[in-house]
Amino acid sequence: MELRHLRYFIQVASDLHFARAATRLGISQPPLSQQIRQLEEEIGVRLFERTSRRVALTPAGTLFLDAARETIRQADRAVEIARRAARGDIGALSIGFNPSAPFIQPVALAINAYRRTYPDVQLALTEMGAPDQINAVESRALDIGFVRHFGPPALPEGVAATRLLSEGLFVAMRADHPLASRTALRLADIAGEPMVVYGRDRSGCFSDRIFAMIREGGNEPVIAQRVGEASTLLGLVAAGVGVTIVAASLCALQSTGLAYLPLLDPQARTDMWLIHHRHSATLPCRHFIAIVEEGLAADHAVAA
Repeated sequence: MELRHLRYFIQVASDLHFARAATRLGISQPPLSQQIRQLEEEIGVRLFERTSRRVALTPAGTLFLDAARETIRQADRAVEIARRAARGDIGALSIGFNPSAPFIQPVALAINAYRRTYPDVQLALTEMGAPDQINAVESRALDIGFVRHFGPPALPEGVAATRLLSEGLFVAMRADHPLASRTALRLADIAGEPMVVYGRDRSGCFSDRIFAMIREGGNEPVIAQRVGEASTLLGLVAAGVGVTIVAASLCALQSTGLAYLPLLDPQARTDMWLIHHRHSATLPCRHFIAIVEEGLAADHAVAA
C-alpha cells in the first residue's frame, strides 16, 4: 500500500464521485478507479458501494476513512519534521558556561536571539568549569562552551575558539573594608589579604593566573576559602571571610554588602571565549555561532 492510494481513497470518499475526484487529483477517471480497486484487493475489503447512480462508503470504508486521514496527517507531519530538522528549526543545542558568562552582553544577547529565532530547538544550558567544558566539546557532549581564559586557551586539535571580549579585573570586598574607600587598586595593595577563590575544577586556570600575578609582585596569596559557586564566592566575601578577584562582568551582582574596585595592573585583564567542535558541527550549533558572529560584527561596527 502506498500513500498515494490513501490520498486517492480519501478524495473519492470526500466527493463520492469518481469523475469529480479524478479532476481534483489531476488524473483521469479510469486510472483512479483502477487504483481504488487495487487498494480494495490489497486489504481484502470493499470500501465503496458503486452503482450507476451513486457511490457510497461501506461501513468498513467509513472506518477506514478516519484511519486513512490520520495516516496521511502523520505522514505529512513526518515530512515536515524532516524538513524543519534539515533547516535547523528543530533539534537540540547544548551549551556550557562559566559563572560570569550570563552577565556578558554578547553571551546573553546571543542566547536570547537564538531562543526567539529557533523556539522549537531544545536548549540545554549547563554551568561547568573550563576544563570540563573543553572535554565535553571535544567528546561532543556539548555543542558550545563559554570559557574564561587569559589569552587563547590550550585546546585539543578538534576544538576551535573565538574570543568574545576582553575585560578588566576587579577586587570585591566588604563595603566596610579599609580599602573600600579607594577608587582603584593594584595587586600589591591586597598583598597578605585572605582570599576567597574558586576551586580549580570550577575556574580552570583563572585562580592559578591570579596567584601567578600576585607572586610576580613578590607576594604569596593567602587562601582563606575555596568555593564552587559564584553566589558562595561573593556571599563569603560579603561575610568578611576575605577578598576576591572577579571579571568586570560579575560586578553586575550588586549588593549593599560589597564594594568592587578596578585593578590598575596592566596584566589584570581576562578574555571570554566561545569554543565549539571544529568539524561537523550540528546545524543548530552553526546557527548559534552565526548569531554570535553577527552580534560581534555589529559591536565592532558601532565601535568603529
